[in-house]
Amino acid sequence: MAIALIVASGLFLAGCSNMSSAATVGGTDISMKMVEDSIAEILAERAKTDTSQMQLESGDALNRSQLQFFITNKIIEEVAIEDNIKITQAEIDAYRTKILGQIGGEPALPNVLVNATLAPSNLVDIFRRDLIVAKLSQAATNSGLSEADAGTAIQQLVIEKAKALKIVINPKFGKWNDLTAQIEAADATNGAVTP
Repeated sequence: MAIALIVASGLFLAGCSNMSSAATVGGTDISMKMVEDSIAEILAERAKTDTSQMQLESGDALNRSQLQFFITNKIIEEVAIEDNIKITQAEIDAYRTKILGQIGGEPALPNVLVNATLAPSNLVDIFRRDLIVAKLSQAATNSGLSEADAGTAIQQLVIEKAKALKIVINPKFGKWNDLTAQIEAADATNGAVTP
């Protein structure tokens, strides 16, 4: 009995062996600190903004969305490497100017980021991701796909890349769904604690 308990404890601990890790994407670790810092930044920005008319994520949903952000960025970066897609600083700068023009300028940016649950320090990563997806979409439509089919093809490409990267999620955040490349809410106690 004691041996079975020790073995069971070892298996449980092996499943979340690195508690400083929020997730592992391929060989890349996404640290808890990275996710926590992003959330702290978002919450600090919310405190400076009128959020009364916004429906904002909080608690576990906010935790999952921020980890999902980092995972999705890493997956798309890996797709870009595989497809030899390069993004220059000039492209990022031009895209930033375009986005600022669309939202009403720099003064509107904090409100837009709060509403989208994005940390200001992640803005360059957001722009890079958007530009990579735009280049993937352009390549897909150039190959003869419609815009709708190009979007579906990119989504499938991301899902397949995610499967290849063997993503592992800290149970604190939920569980990884290979079919959707999304984090889903999960009972971190695996049913051990009931209300």
